[in-house]
Amino acid sequence: MTDEIVTMVREHLQPGEECRAAIWVSRAEERTPMKLTWSELSPLRFRRRGRGPGFREDVQGTAHSLAVGLDAHIRLVTEPRVLALTSSRLIVLSRRSASLRPRWECPRTDLDAATEEEAGRLRLIFSDASSVTLLTPAAHIQEFLAG
Repeated sequence: MTDEIVTMVREHLQPGEECRAAIWVSRAEERTPMKLTWSELSPLRFRRRGRGPGFREDVQGTAHSLAVGLDAHIRLVTEPRVLALTSSRLIVLSRRSASLRPRWECPRTDLDAATEEEAGRLRLIFSDASSVTLLTPAAHIQEFLAG
């Protein structure tokens, strides 16, 4: 957790709340860009599929679950978000010029567990039995889990 991130997160804390941990996160994409199929090259690939929210393998939960709500605000590696764990909340913030903008939050009590699946993958399990796996810098994941 860098001092720059902590300073930007503190701007969004409520009185008496403290930042325990913060880490950059993005979507954990499982496909490699080198293996393309004909369907991926087709112009029809841009049409929406009727699978609904939570259809990614890294997200388990119903359309209104906490994990699906969090995942809706997470982007790819080119546009990472900050996941901040405070004394009372779990917050997702996006970078906007020189500051951060809150995108999503839930009470800390709704986060049942946070574990490292493999190097650089953070799995969050929520009280509604939903879960999401996020890509994070492997060097900072243990510091986040300790928060």
